[in-house]
Amino acid sequence: MNLDAKKIKDDVKWKIYCKLQDVKEWTIRNRNAIVTIAPVAFGCLTVAVKTVGKRSNLRKMENLKNLYCYDRSLGHYWRLKRQLSNKEWVAIDRRRRSGERLSDILSEMNVLK
Repeated sequence: MNLDAKKIKDDVKWKIYCKLQDVKEWTIRNRNAIVTIAPVAFGCLTVAVKTVGKRSNLRKMENLKNLYCYDRSLGHYWRLKRQLSNKEWVAIDRRRRSGERLSDILSEMNVLK
């Protein structure tokens, strides 16, 4: 390690140490404010985490519903590239009634992932 790299490393360490000392002093000076604000901040953080979790679960459920197609004859789910339109579902229904297999229909429509 050359002298310049060592000097830069030492400078970074010193700046980090100074910042930590500043934070420590600020915490000591503002102890009362921290004690009163911390529970409120923690409560808000908890609500935010719950909301994000619910939205994430809802998005996953919607993707399962919209991006998979179940084939009863095979007992298999087909994963789709995108959500199918109503016209495509009507075409699938018409072709299924005429005796075609769902796997062949989806493959010909190029919607399988």
